[in-house]
Amino acid sequence: MLALKIDHGTRDDGVAATSATLFSEPQLQLRFGRQQLSLTVTTSSTEHETVLLELIAEQFDGVQATTDFRPGLKVAPEWETVSARLLSLVAATSSAEASIDANGISIRGVSTDGELYSRRLESLHAALLDATVVRSDMLISNPEMTIAVMCSRNFANITQQPIEFRPSSTTIRQSSYPQLDRLAEFAYDCRGSKIAITGHTDSSGTEAWNLQVSQARAQAVAEQLIARGVTAERLIVEGVGSQHPLALNDTVQGRERNRRIEIELR
Repeated sequence: MLALKIDHGTRDDGVAATSATLFSEPQLQLRFGRQQLSLTVTTSSTEHETVLLELIAEQFDGVQATTDFRPGLKVAPEWETVSARLLSLVAATSSAEASIDANGISIRGVSTDGELYSRRLESLHAALLDATVVRSDMLISNPEMTIAVMCSRNFANITQQPIEFRPSSTTIRQSSYPQLDRLAEFAYDCRGSKIAITGHTDSSGTEAWNLQVSQARAQAVAEQLIARGVTAERLIVEGVGSQHPLALNDTVQGRERNRRIEIELR
């Protein structure tokens, strides 16, 4: 059963909003994963909204969907087609985030049907002006590949970007939140695996202090994943201080490499 929550938006005075334009932010924001879909989009008419709702019902069966339609006055003629085709493109994924703004179209996520995704991406390109930039960062999993191998490869890809903390702190920088969002999504797809989170430091300070800091930072990452729906029982949290350096600690660059969080599936 498809559950829909529709919000057309209101002004501060409670009157239905009608002044958003194609060039307002956001033009379109979409997130799909864990059997949930969230869509915020500028629409050109009630007919446009109906088309999007029908697409959701047809292509996201069993998914709980929340839509926020924001009627626009200056919507380009191709906007209805572009928004519908992007929605269909997301339907060809297992989980994804997509957006359209002044910089172009961006989509990233995971798909188990590379052929279908490629066809729909080509269809989207066909509806766009030549100058439109499309950034697609999609992991395509091989159906013949075991889930364990697929999960390991995907995790290896998304953990290349480090999780950053504020200086001399166990507080994670907000710039790392999208990385944590992606980790949580992949953790959901790889529910049969445990996730090891290991904190490392450089050799500055006493080793007792380094162990404490590395443990606290690893725990901070774990708490962020738990807040995003990963069960605590799946997490293995450990701080090892400066015991396993990647580089020499006698340079700034070396110490920076050694201060890190490592995440792996087990």
